[in-house]
Amino acid sequence: MYPEGDAGAAPAADYGYDEGIKSKITRNLEGLIPLILIVIIAVFLLNRFDVVDIPFFEESEPIQMLVIGQPSAQMLAMLDQDKDLIYARIRDAASINVAPEEQLAQYDMVVLDQHIGTTAYDHSVSRQVGEALENYVKTGGKLVVIMDSGIYRSGGIYGTGIASDIIGWTATFGEIIPAECDRAQNDVPTCKQPIHTVGRVYRNDFDHRIMQGIEVAPADPSYPPLTLFTFDVKPTGNQVAYIKNEVTQSYYPAIVEKRLIMGKSLYFNYDPALTPGIWQNTLEYLR
Repeated sequence: MYPEGDAGAAPAADYGYDEGIKSKITRNLEGLIPLILIVIIAVFLLNRFDVVDIPFFEESEPIQMLVIGQPSAQMLAMLDQDKDLIYARIRDAASINVAPEEQLAQYDMVVLDQHIGTTAYDHSVSRQVGEALENYVKTGGKLVVIMDSGIYRSGGIYGTGIASDIIGWTATFGEIIPAECDRAQNDVPTCKQPIHTVGRVYRNDFDHRIMQGIEVAPADPSYPPLTLFTFDVKPTGNQVAYIKNEVTQSYYPAIVEKRLIMGKSLYFNYDPALTPGIWQNTLEYLR
């Protein structure tokens, strides 16, 4: 038989041993919490900037889209077909002039689509709207600019409704538009000279989600090439796709992207309704 004192000592030693393990586990868990938070934030950022695709983080609700301008009939049909991806509202640029920052903040994505306008004013936005869109993208918004939309600034004193000393995007939107309007040899800005093109859209960035599963559009060689208008603008971002004119063998940027720290800006150098698969990939990408 063990002495009573010895019999009481054993449980005390076990009790101290259990408390030591619990303390170590608690300390380890406390140390892991910041690491777990860092991992979660890192995964979120990787998904946010499309380094990896995490289904858990994907949004399932249709994105709220504001279309500024007057889309083509084909684009209107596309917007109607994609109601599971987007909820689109169409407004003209002048209606955004009052408190534009507050208005833009209501939307996940903005499309500037004025390319079928017939006058210079139809392709213009005000200084206030341009600055609001710049801030919108820099703070996490997503912007798509189509063809020659927004190349003029509304205002001016000559009765035209536009500022006569501004053409192109930089003066109005800053550096967020991933294309530049240069002057051609005839001294006419390239964003003012639509080029009739018969050609196809080819993938340039093979890792980009917008061109996922699409090498060329139209994909079937038996299909005729696209008949479209484009511009000989200078890309200033990542060229996702390009247009090849099958008659002249000329090349033009098709889709150009600029990623900012928070937001994204895309430039389409043709009417995206002509390539429904690419457009739907774009919507999925911007979700």
